[in-house]
Amino acid sequence: MEQVTLFTITSCIDCYKMKQHLKVKNIPFEEVNLMEQPDRQDELIKVAGEFNVPFLVGGKEALSLEDLE
Repeated sequence: MEQVTLFTITSCIDCYKMKQHLKVKNIPFEEVNLMEQPDRQDELIKVAGEFNVPFLVGGKEALSLEDLE
């Protein structure tokens, strides 16, 4: 599977759960913590249409967990 991008923020329990799920499923991902990399917020908003985390992106498309199964 191609690497996906996971947008997160610090202290987000759902973000933590998503990271754990991806690790268990051996799905390669790049984590973008928007608290540490605020310059990438526009990238999230461009795909998601809003600031919403956790959010998965594959290529230039939004993904759901079902897309990864």
